[in-house]
Amino acid sequence: MVNVPGPSAQVPARWSKVAPLLGLVFVVLVAASAIITNTPNTSNSPASILRYYTDHHDRVIVGVFLIAPAVVVGLAWFAYLRSWLQRADVHERWGALTFAGGVLFAVTGGLAGGTLFALTDTPKNLTASTAAALNFLQGSLPGVMASMALGVMAIAAGIAMIKSSALPAGLGWFSVVVGVLGALPVGNFFALPAIGIWTLILVGVMWFRPDPEGRLAAL
Repeated sequence: MVNVPGPSAQVPARWSKVAPLLGLVFVVLVAASAIITNTPNTSNSPASILRYYTDHHDRVIVGVFLIAPAVVVGLAWFAYLRSWLQRADVHERWGALTFAGGVLFAVTGGLAGGTLFALTDTPKNLTASTAAALNFLQGSLPGVMASMALGVMAIAAGIAMIKSSALPAGLGWFSVVVGVLGALPVGNFFALPAIGIWTLILVGVMWFRPDPEGRLAAL
Protein backbone atom coordinates (compact mmCIF):
# COMPACT_ATOMS: atom_id res chain seq x y z
CA MET A 1 0.00 0.00 0.00
CA VAL A 2 1.40 3.42 -0.98
CA ASN A 3 1.25 6.12 1.66
CA VAL A 4 0.10 9.42 0.25
CA PRO A 5 1.33 12.42 2.24
CA GLY A 6 -1.49 14.39 3.74
CA PRO A 7 -2.01 18.13 3.59
CA SER A 8 0.05 18.74 6.75
CA ALA A 9 3.09 17.05 5.15
CA GLN A 10 2.72 18.95 1.89
CA VAL A 11 2.43 22.43 3.42
CA PRO A 12 6.00 22.55 4.87
CA ALA A 13 7.41 21.44 1.50
CA ARG A 14 5.52 24.17 -0.33
CA TRP A 15 6.47 26.73 2.32
CA SER A 16 10.17 25.85 1.99
CA LYS A 17 9.92 26.94 -1.66
CA VAL A 18 7.77 30.03 -1.14
CA ALA A 19 9.44 31.41 1.98
CA PRO A 20 12.86 32.18 0.43
CA LEU A 21 11.07 34.51 -2.00
CA LEU A 22 10.43 36.78 1.00
CA GLY A 23 14.13 37.61 0.89
CA LEU A 24 13.91 38.48 -2.80
CA VAL A 25 10.89 40.74 -2.25
CA PHE A 26 12.66 42.36 0.71
CA VAL A 27 15.72 43.23 -1.41
CA VAL A 28 13.58 44.56 -4.27
CA LEU A 29 11.59 46.85 -1.95
CA VAL A 30 14.67 48.19 -0.18
CA ALA A 31 16.53 48.75 -3.46
CA ALA A 32 13.52 50.44 -5.06
CA SER A 33 13.10 52.77 -2.10
CA ALA A 34 16.79 53.71 -2.11
CA ILE A 35 16.84 54.34 -5.87
CA ILE A 36 13.63 56.35 -5.91
CA THR A 37 14.52 58.62 -2.99
CA ASN A 38 18.18 59.18 -3.95
CA THR A 39 18.62 61.79 -1.23
CA PRO A 40 21.00 64.76 -1.66
CA ASN A 41 24.60 64.57 -0.50
CA THR A 42 25.13 65.85 3.04
CA SER A 43 27.80 68.25 1.72
CA ASN A 44 25.26 70.13 -0.40
CA SER A 45 24.19 73.59 0.64
CA PRO A 46 21.10 73.87 2.92
CA ALA A 47 19.26 75.83 0.22
CA SER A 48 19.84 73.15 -2.44
CA ILE A 49 18.78 70.39 -0.02
CA LEU A 50 15.53 72.16 0.77
CA ARG A 51 14.93 72.77 -2.93
CA TYR A 52 15.47 69.06 -3.68
CA TYR A 53 12.80 67.92 -1.22
CA THR A 54 10.41 70.60 -2.45
CA ASP A 55 10.90 69.78 -6.13
CA HIS A 56 10.93 65.97 -5.67
CA HIS A 57 8.22 65.72 -3.03
CA ASP A 58 6.08 63.08 -4.79
CA ARG A 59 9.08 60.95 -5.76
CA VAL A 60 10.47 60.84 -2.23
CA ILE A 61 7.02 60.08 -0.78
CA VAL A 62 6.77 57.00 -3.02
CA GLY A 63 10.13 55.85 -1.67
CA VAL A 64 8.95 56.43 1.90
CA PHE A 65 5.81 54.35 1.37
CA LEU A 66 7.94 51.44 0.14
CA ILE A 67 9.82 51.30 3.45
CA ALA A 68 6.91 50.02 5.58
CA PRO A 69 6.22 46.91 3.45
CA ALA A 70 9.99 46.36 3.20
CA VAL A 71 10.21 46.26 7.00
CA VAL A 72 7.26 43.85 7.31
CA VAL A 73 8.51 41.49 4.60
CA GLY A 74 12.06 41.79 5.94
CA LEU A 75 11.07 40.70 9.45
CA ALA A 76 9.19 37.70 8.02
CA TRP A 77 12.28 36.82 5.96
CA PHE A 78 14.66 37.02 8.91
CA ALA A 79 12.29 34.96 11.06
CA TYR A 80 12.37 32.27 8.37
CA LEU A 81 16.16 32.52 8.16
CA ARG A 82 16.37 31.99 11.92
CA SER A 83 14.37 28.75 11.58
CA TRP A 84 16.55 27.64 8.67
CA LEU A 85 19.71 28.14 10.76
CA GLN A 86 18.47 26.38 13.91
CA ARG A 87 19.71 22.81 13.50
CA ALA A 88 20.20 19.96 15.92
CA ASP A 89 23.98 20.49 15.82
CA VAL A 90 23.87 24.28 16.20
CA HIS A 91 23.02 26.22 19.36
CA GLU A 92 19.86 28.28 18.96
CA ARG A 93 21.70 31.45 20.00
CA TRP A 94 23.09 31.88 16.47
CA GLY A 95 19.67 31.85 14.84
CA ALA A 96 18.38 34.22 17.53
CA LEU A 97 21.30 36.62 16.98
CA THR A 98 20.70 36.57 13.24
CA PHE A 99 17.06 37.53 13.80
CA ALA A 100 18.15 40.23 16.29
CA GLY A 101 20.26 41.74 13.52
CA GLY A 102 17.21 41.65 11.27
CA VAL A 103 15.19 43.50 13.91
CA LEU A 104 17.95 46.13 14.16
CA PHE A 105 17.82 46.56 10.40
CA ALA A 106 14.03 46.95 10.60
CA VAL A 107 14.52 49.72 13.17
CA THR A 108 16.99 51.29 10.75
CA GLY A 109 14.32 51.30 8.06
CA GLY A 110 11.81 52.83 10.45
CA LEU A 111 14.17 55.67 11.37
CA ALA A 112 15.04 56.31 7.73
CA GLY A 113 11.37 56.34 6.76
CA GLY A 114 10.44 58.66 9.62
CA THR A 115 13.19 61.13 8.76
CA LEU A 116 12.25 61.14 5.09
CA PHE A 117 8.59 61.63 5.92
CA ALA A 118 9.50 64.60 8.13
CA LEU A 119 11.35 66.10 5.16
CA THR A 120 8.47 65.60 2.74
CA ASP A 121 5.38 66.01 4.93
CA THR A 122 5.20 69.79 4.64
CA PRO A 123 8.41 70.95 2.96
CA LYS A 124 7.07 74.49 2.57
CA ASN A 125 7.20 74.85 6.36
CA LEU A 126 10.82 73.69 6.57
CA THR A 127 13.72 76.08 6.87
CA ALA A 128 16.88 75.38 4.91
CA SER A 129 18.84 74.65 8.10
CA THR A 130 16.20 72.18 9.35
CA ALA A 131 16.14 70.39 6.00
CA ALA A 132 19.94 70.17 6.03
CA ALA A 133 19.95 68.74 9.57
CA LEU A 134 17.32 66.11 8.77
CA ASN A 135 19.07 65.23 5.53
CA PHE A 136 22.34 64.82 7.45
CA LEU A 137 20.62 62.34 9.79
CA GLN A 138 19.09 60.54 6.81
CA GLY A 139 22.46 60.31 5.13
CA SER A 140 24.47 59.14 8.15
CA LEU A 141 22.35 57.38 10.79
CA PRO A 142 20.81 54.59 8.63
CA GLY A 143 24.23 53.70 7.22
CA VAL A 144 25.81 53.28 10.66
CA MET A 145 22.87 51.25 11.96
CA ALA A 146 22.79 49.09 8.82
CA SER A 147 26.49 48.41 9.37
CA MET A 148 25.82 47.16 12.90
CA ALA A 149 22.84 45.10 11.74
CA LEU A 150 24.90 43.50 8.95
CA GLY A 151 27.67 42.65 11.40
CA VAL A 152 25.29 40.86 13.78
CA MET A 153 23.30 39.09 11.04
CA ALA A 154 26.17 37.90 8.86
CA ILE A 155 28.54 36.83 11.64
CA ALA A 156 25.87 34.91 13.57
CA ALA A 157 24.47 33.26 10.42
CA GLY A 158 27.98 32.42 9.27
CA ILE A 159 28.89 30.74 12.56
CA ALA A 160 25.67 28.69 12.39
CA MET A 161 26.55 27.48 8.89
CA ILE A 162 30.14 26.67 9.84
CA LYS A 163 29.05 24.68 12.90
CA SER A 164 26.37 22.68 11.09
CA SER A 165 27.24 19.67 8.97
CA ALA A 166 23.99 20.18 7.03
CA LEU A 167 24.65 23.77 5.89
CA PRO A 168 27.22 25.10 3.38
CA ALA A 169 30.37 25.92 5.38
CA GLY A 170 31.83 27.93 2.49
CA LEU A 171 28.87 30.31 2.60
CA GLY A 172 29.34 30.47 6.37
CA TRP A 173 32.92 31.72 6.04
CA PHE A 174 31.80 34.21 3.40
CA SER A 175 29.09 35.49 5.76
CA VAL A 176 31.57 35.91 8.61
CA VAL A 177 33.93 37.91 6.41
CA VAL A 178 31.09 40.14 5.18
CA GLY A 179 29.87 40.61 8.76
CA VAL A 180 33.32 41.58 10.05
CA LEU A 181 33.78 44.06 7.21
CA GLY A 182 30.33 45.48 7.89
CA ALA A 183 31.09 45.95 11.58
CA LEU A 184 34.28 47.92 10.90
CA PRO A 185 34.16 51.75 11.13
CA VAL A 186 34.09 52.02 7.32
CA GLY A 187 31.40 49.35 6.99
CA ASN A 188 28.55 51.83 6.72
CA PHE A 189 29.72 52.77 3.21
CA PHE A 190 28.85 49.36 1.78
CA ALA A 191 26.52 47.85 4.40
CA LEU A 192 23.25 48.41 2.52
CA PRO A 193 24.34 46.89 -0.83
CA ALA A 194 26.17 44.12 1.07
CA ILE A 195 22.96 43.20 2.91
CA GLY A 196 21.17 42.96 -0.44
CA ILE A 197 23.83 40.78 -2.09
CA TRP A 198 24.19 38.59 1.00
CA THR A 199 20.41 38.11 1.19
CA LEU A 200 20.12 37.18 -2.49
CA ILE A 201 22.88 34.58 -2.11
CA LEU A 202 21.01 33.05 0.85
CA VAL A 203 17.76 33.07 -1.14
CA GLY A 204 19.46 31.12 -3.92
CA VAL A 205 20.97 28.61 -1.50
CA MET A 206 17.64 28.04 0.25
CA TRP A 207 15.77 27.67 -3.04
CA PHE A 208 18.08 25.05 -4.51
CA ARG A 209 19.03 23.36 -1.24
CA PRO A 210 15.98 21.79 0.44
CA ASP A 211 15.93 21.54 4.20
CA PRO A 212 17.93 18.35 4.88
CA GLU A 213 16.40 17.69 8.28
CA GLY A 214 12.78 18.49 7.47
CA ARG A 215 12.68 20.80 10.46
CA LEU A 216 11.02 23.79 8.86
CA ALA A 217 7.48 24.25 10.10
CA ALA A 218 4.57 25.50 8.06
CA LEU A 219 3.68 29.18 8.22
